[in-house]
Amino acid sequence: MPATFPTDVPCVLGSYSEERDSAVLRSEMERGVPKQRRMSSDVMVQVKVTLQFRDQTHAQTFEAWFDGQIGAGTDWFTWKHPRTNQDVLARIVNGALGPLSPVHGTWRTGRQRCRRDATFEYLKQAY
Repeated sequence: MPATFPTDVPCVLGSYSEERDSAVLRSEMERGVPKQRRMSSDVMVQVKVTLQFRDQTHAQTFEAWFDGQIGAGTDWFTWKHPRTNQDVLARIVNGALGPLSPVHGTWRTGRQRCRRDATFEYLKQAY
């Protein structure tokens, strides 16, 4: 059973973007129209998000989930897709989390809101 992404960590949609791989193989021809054919029935979709935390303690709680529940980003987890509102099985690309930074200005106290960027990926059935 995969872990569930923490519901108290919002994915800020202002920095959200989504890109999907192609399921098509295109072959250029010496003459004439290039040929295309379907390579697979599924495509990998990458979703860039910004994770927002109430404070540094909240960020540390997320990091504990990241390290303990999903093997520092190697394992799959259930995540509610912010655009479709559907549960998808996702993972963090390369297990990479961007730097932790304050939402406004510079670090002042441990109670300051903070954020970090990440790219999630999931397999979407193309047909």
